[in-house]
Amino acid sequence: MDLSTIEGLDDTQKQAILALHDTDVVGLKDKNSELLGKISENKTAASESEQIVEEARKATVKAKQETLEAQGKYDEAKKLGEEERATLIAQAESETNTVKSLLRERDIGEVRNDIMQLVSDDPIARIAALAELKEALDVSYDEGKPTVTIRLGDAKLNKTDFLKQAETDPTWSAMLKAPDTQGTGANGSQGSQASGDGEDSAYKQRLRESGLTS
Repeated sequence: MDLSTIEGLDDTQKQAILALHDTDVVGLKDKNSELLGKISENKTAASESEQIVEEARKATVKAKQETLEAQGKYDEAKKLGEEERATLIAQAESETNTVKSLLRERDIGEVRNDIMQLVSDDPIARIAALAELKEALDVSYDEGKPTVTIRLGDAKLNKTDFLKQAETDPTWSAMLKAPDTQGTGANGSQGSQASGDGEDSAYKQRLRESGLTS
């Protein structure tokens, strides 16, 4: 939480506010972990039930097919077998697509979270940034290794290049946090000194403030 923009707060008041904020965050994280644990338990139970139902369905189909064959109804037994094979193939494809979707969200989500750390706390800016990232983020896989790209204009960039170019992009520069120009130094302002370090200074400053670099 950045309290530097709030005027009139002394150090004691800032510490008290930050302590309350940290307490709330810890409480929310604990509650979130508890809910995730319950959801995981429910999913496990549901998965076991679905497996039992599926095994029962397969056994029923097999028994019916054997009955048809015993009755000499080979065409009907063959048709039933083909239908069962098609069902199993469809299930396998569905499971594969689900796994791919989960992997894609995991890999894209990591990059999205890193970028969102640099976005302004303004709700409108955050909503706009998420909408932009939803359309811009993509991932490809080479022998299982993910490569995440972010589209900016006509270019597809990695995270580092995207964040650098976002500094001067009209849309993204309006949504990013302003670099912290508060601080002390020989002239009373580290921010003013950093502004003269070159065109990369604001970009590097944002990365440091968000904990993405040291």
